[in-house]
Amino acid sequence: MSANERQKKFFEFLKQQETKGQPFTKDDVLKATGWKAATFQSYLAKGQLSDFVSKTDNNKLEASNTLNITFKQFEKKLSQSKHVQSLGHNCKSKLAKALLRKSRDNMLLALELYNRPSLENKIDGFVMLFCAAWEQLLKAILIERDGEQTIYRKSKTKQKDTISLRDGLDRVFPAPSKVKDNVLKITDLRDNAVHLLIPEIQGIASRIFQSGVFNYSSKFEEFCEVPFINTANVGMLSLVGEFRTPPLPMMKTIYGSAAKDMLDLANDLAKSIEDSDDVAFAIPLNVTLQFASKDEAGTQIVLVKAEDGVPGLQRALTIEKSVDAEKTHPYRQTDVIKAINERLEEHYSDEQRAEFLVSKKNGQPTFNPNCFQSVAHKLKWKNGNNKFHHFLAKANTHLYSEAAINTIIEKITSIQGYLRKCKNDYGSRNNKK
Repeated sequence: MSANERQKKFFEFLKQQETKGQPFTKDDVLKATGWKAATFQSYLAKGQLSDFVSKTDNNKLEASNTLNITFKQFEKKLSQSKHVQSLGHNCKSKLAKALLRKSRDNMLLALELYNRPSLENKIDGFVMLFCAAWEQLLKAILIERDGEQTIYRKSKTKQKDTISLRDGLDRVFPAPSKVKDNVLKITDLRDNAVHLLIPEIQGIASRIFQSGVFNYSSKFEEFCEVPFINTANVGMLSLVGEFRTPPLPMMKTIYGSAAKDMLDLANDLAKSIEDSDDVAFAIPLNVTLQFASKDEAGTQIVLVKAEDGVPGLQRALTIEKSVDAEKTHPYRQTDVIKAINERLEEHYSDEQRAEFLVSKKNGQPTFNPNCFQSVAHKLKWKNGNNKFHHFLAKANTHLYSEAAINTIIEKITSIQGYLRKCKNDYGSRNNKK
């Protein structure tokens, strides 16, 4: 039987199962198609069936999206997915996939709204859509990590209530994080100050919004394994040019007695940006963005290439300060490991930690030195001095920052199987030696 004939049998099988609304097993598929187990497993692992096959809670499979298409369309979709992974290809839950689509749409709407020149006041609409996009992304992450029921909270009514954006942030970002701070600041604007979001404070607010979009794009791609947006061809957010807030007398002539509250909000945003001093929270202004330069010999030096998109811009906006390494990187390896274990024990039960930690000590899940070395190797921290790692040559000592602790906690708790993969890669490297 040819490969094409087996695909036809698979298509007909899926249509039958979707019509009946019945779950099925891998063995059912193999029996209906004549495929080898490895062939079907390859389709699943590569995400080629993500539009048509989903896993159920009892680890069975169910069909979808096959009743209103032809076999040619089905075949084309499978062929395309060999080269382009679809959104949600790595998700087991249909609900998670749906939330990812809604999340992306809401963030795209937020960008389109903000960048529309015909709208004078677009901030309030932006913060609503921005927060909705983040909430849906976080819930999709939690569903895949902890199961669908974990996004619901106890309610006095029969109606199912889901957790809030703040709850989602606490669970996905248990450690201190500038990304989390950024979303919380914009969430505060949505909840407490949307009536004060006037065009005159757009300059200062847009710096926080821009970082928020960068952060969303990075988290989206990290989880989905596909880009949120084609940054080589599409702009993200139009930063406005005037960053000063008009004086109070001028504001009063426009807004009356509410002007002082609006000015207080602008000052609060400015102070938050100054106190944070981090591109993950807000875009700094004390930088010069230069796309190309020439050295004394006239040779062009490219600092940021257009095809680098958002990551390139983020690197261009990173400000390095000459400071004492022992202040910025106060932790030795033992200190990092101790801090990680303490924070994980504080936020997660033994059962939850066992899901993402792969080592044990006295029968309890633990993060040990080999775990640390595996992650540090994966992230290439020791290739040089950076925001996570600093090597003191005279003392022959490796030091680490608070950012290193936060990054490790975020990655091992939010990316399924991350620590095990790091350890396997690290072990393979040592075996080769």
